[in-house]
Amino acid sequence: MKISIVGPPLPIPPVGWGAVESLIWDMKLSLDKMGHQIQILNDANPNKMLDQIKEFDPDFVHINYDDWVVLYPHINYPCACTTHFAYLERPEMMGGYKERVFDVFTKVKPFVFGLSNTINKTYHDLCQIPSDKLFLNPNGVMLDNFRFTEEPKYYTSSIYLAKVDHRKRQHLFQKIPSLYYAGNIADSKFDTYKNYLGEWEKDVLYDSLTDYGNLVLLSDGEAHPLVCMEAFAAGLGVVVSQWGTANLDLDKKFITVIPEDKILDTNYINDKIIKNREYSIYNRKEILEYAKTFEWSKILTDYYLPNIESIIK
Repeated sequence: MKISIVGPPLPIPPVGWGAVESLIWDMKLSLDKMGHQIQILNDANPNKMLDQIKEFDPDFVHINYDDWVVLYPHINYPCACTTHFAYLERPEMMGGYKERVFDVFTKVKPFVFGLSNTINKTYHDLCQIPSDKLFLNPNGVMLDNFRFTEEPKYYTSSIYLAKVDHRKRQHLFQKIPSLYYAGNIADSKFDTYKNYLGEWEKDVLYDSLTDYGNLVLLSDGEAHPLVCMEAFAAGLGVVVSQWGTANLDLDKKFITVIPEDKILDTNYINDKIIKNREYSIYNRKEILEYAKTFEWSKILTDYYLPNIESIIK
């Protein structure tokens, strides 16, 4: 198939951080290997992108960036939209996003490739999008990108790998001595003199993540966080907030969930991080096996391509 993927007006692949741009690029590479022709559009000019789509003449168009849902009525090809907005499970946290994007979904009622069943339920309940227009389509990960070791170098240390900002809430947990942080700084409350490793480039991420005992992600909102799947690919268990559990098997002992009413209890969180880490460092092969659940080739075969075929038909 010929597939056009519309992304944010940023470099794809990303130069540094950029989960959505990384996801789009990795998906393109995986689809390339399967024999499909992929066009990536990331221009800031919507009219230019519409012309490029028409010139490419695709079988399907995937709008993979929330703000471009406004293009949906102007695309004369089978099309679906994916949103990576972090607060779809928490409508009270949407703020200006509701008027700018969410209300457009309500108006145009597009086909949706939702990153989780909970996200699709939000579109159904709040946007009145019919169930037959909602498709589950999780994010994937490129397992081969990550170095994997059976024993971590820093087996008593955990890593919080994310943009350092208000939503990710890193500053709340800096009293935990074994927790280290990597990511670009966007939160003045965060103390860069406490266990801060700087901003990791992609090659550092791929090579260094496996050195830590487990991953921590305690955001106040997430869609389907790529970093959890990256952690599994590197052999790390995860400690996540209740908002970061999309598509995870919560029966796995290397997945620990922190409820929101415990998010300020540093002692409780520290204890959970240590227990998760102690299990994870001795069960890395089990974790890596679980990571295969999210390998891009499997996600594309089990979800993405069948979803496209259902819409085209």
